[in-house]
Amino acid sequence: MAWDPNQGQPNNPNTGYGPPPNPYDAPQNPYTNPPENPYAAPPYGPPGYQGGPGYYPPPQSAPLPLGESIRNLPNQYIKVTTKPGPMTFAEEMGKASWDIVWVQLIFYAIISTILSYLATLISGMNFNPTSTGSVNPALLQSIRSITLGITFGQIILIPLFFFIGMAIIYGLARAFGGQGTFLTQSYTYLLFDVPLGIVSSLIALIPLAGGFIAIAIGIYRIVLAIFSVMAVHRLSGGKATAVVLIPIGVALLLICGLLVLVVALFAAALQQH
Repeated sequence: MAWDPNQGQPNNPNTGYGPPPNPYDAPQNPYTNPPENPYAAPPYGPPGYQGGPGYYPPPQSAPLPLGESIRNLPNQYIKVTTKPGPMTFAEEMGKASWDIVWVQLIFYAIISTILSYLATLISGMNFNPTSTGSVNPALLQSIRSITLGITFGQIILIPLFFFIGMAIIYGLARAFGGQGTFLTQSYTYLLFDVPLGIVSSLIALIPLAGGFIAIAIGIYRIVLAIFSVMAVHRLSGGKATAVVLIPIGVALLLICGLLVLVVALFAAALQQH
């Protein structure tokens, strides 16, 4: 069959001829966003999270059963204390639950009480009564009683002061724009505070050198606390540092004032005798 030239070009893609483009069709936008990179890393974090400087929180909360949480604690302690950084806390904070928080607090309070009592016994062995001079024996007995009372009272005082401290840090973090929860903050804080606190109490039993080592460990605990606040509340390093150091500074001022008051009262008591 012959091709009629009046019928136009045949619609054959192999010939290079086809129907002309419709001039009324909407042109494609050359400025549209390019397609997503299929090789990019998937988003990591809860909906609405804007990310942070080099770290991300876990995708969701996934607390473990209590028995499994207790078995995992030694590895978590080693990981948090030997690999410091916000990302380390971000990887662990999804396991937060109140039962494991209370288990750690009770364990820490009991061990600290035992170690404090041992320290009291050691100091008592090294105490020379003749060095007291004219100090009233009744006053010395009162000091011993108060010391023992504080030692055994740590079972209650440690959890009490822990939650007071956590409440202060949490309030400051929220004031600086923090987004974390009180539970997650408490959980991540205990992951380093329990092992380092126990190590500090053990080292403090060593005369002289133990005190200096304990101070160094205390400074390291402050650094880890800053990393913990950065991860939990998604704050910058500067804001997290302020959140941690402000309560410490206020506490140091109060302690100094209390020591001055105690020394003044003690001096007054000596003058009366």
